[in-house]
Amino acid sequence: MIPKFPLFLTLLFGGLLAWLWATDHVFRSGGLMILIPLWLLLFSLWWALHLRGVRLKRLGLFILGVIAVMAAFKFLIRYDGSADGSAFPSLAWRWQQQEALPKLHGGADAAAVPSAIPTGVADMPRFLGTKGDGVLPEPDWQTDWKAHPPREVWRIKVGDGWAGFAVAGGRALTQEQRGTEEYVTCYDIATGKLLWAHADVTRFDEPMGGIGPRSTPTVDLAQNMVFTMGSKGLLNCLDLANGKVRWSKDILKESGTTKSPEWGKSAAPLIVGNNIVCSGGDNGATLIACRLTDGQLVWKAGEDGGSYSSPVLMSLAGREQILSVNSNSVTGHDPDTGTVLWKFDWPGMFPKVCQPVQVTPERILITTSYGLKSHLLEIKAGADGKLAVSSVWAASAPRTKFSSASVFGTHGYALDEGTLCCVDLATGERGWREGRYGFGQQMRVGDHWMLVQAEKGFVALVKANPEKLEEVSRLEALHAKTWNPPTLAGRWLLVRNDREAVCFELPAK
Repeated sequence: MIPKFPLFLTLLFGGLLAWLWATDHVFRSGGLMILIPLWLLLFSLWWALHLRGVRLKRLGLFILGVIAVMAAFKFLIRYDGSADGSAFPSLAWRWQQQEALPKLHGGADAAAVPSAIPTGVADMPRFLGTKGDGVLPEPDWQTDWKAHPPREVWRIKVGDGWAGFAVAGGRALTQEQRGTEEYVTCYDIATGKLLWAHADVTRFDEPMGGIGPRSTPTVDLAQNMVFTMGSKGLLNCLDLANGKVRWSKDILKESGTTKSPEWGKSAAPLIVGNNIVCSGGDNGATLIACRLTDGQLVWKAGEDGGSYSSPVLMSLAGREQILSVNSNSVTGHDPDTGTVLWKFDWPGMFPKVCQPVQVTPERILITTSYGLKSHLLEIKAGADGKLAVSSVWAASAPRTKFSSASVFGTHGYALDEGTLCCVDLATGERGWREGRYGFGQQMRVGDHWMLVQAEKGFVALVKANPEKLEEVSRLEALHAKTWNPPTLAGRWLLVRNDREAVCFELPAK
C-alpha cells in the first residue's frame, strides 16, 4: 500500500508541473527548479521521521545528504547561466572551462582594406533592417534550400555577447566580449578576416542573461561613422574605415541616472536627421539625442527611463515620430525636439523587449510576456491636432520575450513562449500555434516569408499562412544557444551567437 503523504505530494507537485508545461507557462522552468527539489526535500524528511525507532538515525542521514548536495553545488558544480529563454539552468563541472579567446589587436593603425564587395551583398546598416522595423525586401534568392543549398562562406570564433551584425561596404560589424574588454569588431564580409577592432575596458556579466554586449551597431553610410551602444551605456562614434574614436558619451549619465537596466543595455542607436537617438537608463530620461558630428547633447525627453527595445522612426496618424517602448509605457516623440506626443501606460516589473510593429497607418502591435498583456494600439489626431492613444484590444498572446512580431495583412506571427503562433489582428485571438523554434528571433522578408533564427541555432524560412505552419526550408547554421538577431544583407546571411559567427551566400534566383 502506498503511503498517503508521498502519494499526495507526488500528485500535487506532478499536477502542478504538468499544468505549467501543458500551458507553456512563462515560469515553467522556475516551477521545475523549485518543485522537484522541494518534493525531494519533503519526501526525504517524511522518510526520516515517519517510522518510530529509526528517526534519529534517518534524520542524521537526511542532514548528511543535504550537506552533501550543498557541498557538491559549492565545490563541484558551476551555474553557467540560462540554458534557454525559459531560464532553465545550465550546469557544468567547475573544472570545465570554456576556451578563452585572445585579445584582438586590430586598432586604427592596423586597419585593413576589405576585399572587393562580393556579388549579392547589400548594405544592412542597422538592427532589424534599413528602417529598423523588421521588414526586409522581397527575396531575390532561392527559397528551396534543399534543391539550392546556401553556400557557407566562412565560420569564425567570436566573443561573448548577443549583438547582431551591421553590414556596410563589404564590412560586417558586431560587438563582443573578450576577457575584461568589450569590443566593436569589423570583419571582411568576403573572408571573415578581422579588419579592425576597438576595445573599451568594461565587462557586463549577468548570471541569467550571460556576458557581453547586447546591442547591434548602427552605421551612418553618408558620414562613414559607426555608432555602438555598450552593455553599460557607453555610446561610441567610430570611424567606419579604421575604428578610430571620433567621440564617446556616457548615456546613463546624460539620462540622469547611473542605474543601468538589470539585463544590460541592448537598444541600438537610431539616426534621425543630424542626431543620434538612444534610450535611457533604468530610470531618468526616456530618450537622449546627441549631435552626430561631435556628440553634443541636443535634447532629452520623457521620464520613464528606457527598456530593452530600440527606438524606431515611424509615421503614425499622418505624423512622423520616434516610438519608444519603455519600462512602464510606450511613447511617441517629436523627432526634432523629443517632445512626448502621446503616452500609453504599460506597467510591469518585467522587461519589455519587443519592437513596435506597424499594422495600419494608425495602429501598432506591441507584445510582451511574463503575464502581461500584448496590445493593438491606435493613435489618432484630434480636432486640435494633438495625438491620442487607445488600446483596441489586449490579449495574453502572443507572449514574446526576446523577439518581436511580424505582420502580414490581417494577421501577426510571433514566437509565443518559444512556439510560433498566428494571431488575428482584428480580435487578438490566437489561431494555430506550433513549431518549437525556442526563444530566437524573426524578421519579415517581402510579402510572404519569415526568416526565423531558432534558439538552438538553425535558421528556418517560414511562409506566412494564417491556416497552418508552413516551414519551407531549414539551414543548420549554429549549434548552441542563439539569441542574436540574424542579418540578411542582400543574398548574404550572417548569424552568430556567443561562440561563433557564420556567413552564408543564398543562391540567386
